[in-house]
Amino acid sequence: MKKAILSILSIGLFTATSFGQTQPPNIGFEEWEELDGSLSNTYWEPEEWSTSNQCTELLNATPVTQSSDAYQGASSARLETLDGPGQTIVMNGVITTANMICLTSGGGQEGGIDFPAFGDGVRSFPDSLIGWYKYAPVDNDSAYSQIMFLANNEQDTVCFTRLDYHAQAEWTRFSVAICPGNTDDPEKLSLLFSSSWGDGAAGEGEIGSVFYLDAIEFIYPLDISVGNELDDGNWSVYPNPASDAVNVRSLAGEKAKIEIFDVTGKTVMVSSLNYDNTRVDLSAFVAGVYLYQIRSMENEVLRTGKLFVNH
Repeated sequence: MKKAILSILSIGLFTATSFGQTQPPNIGFEEWEELDGSLSNTYWEPEEWSTSNQCTELLNATPVTQSSDAYQGASSARLETLDGPGQTIVMNGVITTANMICLTSGGGQEGGIDFPAFGDGVRSFPDSLIGWYKYAPVDNDSAYSQIMFLANNEQDTVCFTRLDYHAQAEWTRFSVAICPGNTDDPEKLSLLFSSSWGDGAAGEGEIGSVFYLDAIEFIYPLDISVGNELDDGNWSVYPNPASDAVNVRSLAGEKAKIEIFDVTGKTVMVSSLNYDNTRVDLSAFVAGVYLYQIRSMENEVLRTGKLFVNH
């Protein structure tokens, strides 16, 4: 199982933690298994995932298949919206860590897989989900994913995040921030991807839309210790989470610069800060978690922190 390797040694201020960080299963969709169908037929699913194939194999239809068109490794998951029985039902390609519910009215999913929030006695909750996709929608269709963390014997949803996907002819990276500031402790993970925007029960998708998915991974927060996290009290960074821009205000009326890094330590922006308030444009950023440093004109580090970007 692949884990995020987060190294910010080049910055010299942040250190990564592992602490048994939990990842979704089979995140590269390399392992698939053949299952017995209901009519002496067989179908395939990625190991440790459930798919809509469980609901459509009676029709000898498999909306989810293994593809050799992969971003990395040998395979990816291919999700296609297929024509269903009747005039108002389509069959979305769905892949999920939850349990599929197969009903003639459309079905759905329930529950999820175990998701321990603690490792080595330290709480660890992901900041974001990243991965790679391609999407060929029909008309104005859109694929989507939803991330749900459940607790209290699956009775409570402690975190819910949704992301829509639009046409991309080449492999494209996505990143979605997960419930910034969440303090609840989940027990189960329900992670779902669908080739069309609705559940298919009332034709809420376009037949022929195809979604490819590969190399998904949770990114975990870096361990910024009290001794390493710097704040001289003279700077304000808001809003956080941010959307298309963040304001950086100098409370002491000094000039400086802000440097923003992604979770691998790569510098993605350097911007000058004026004496009062500076609006930093984030519209080109992929949604996710970033780190920042504010440095004086003499290159002294004045403040460090995490910046959440949600579009």
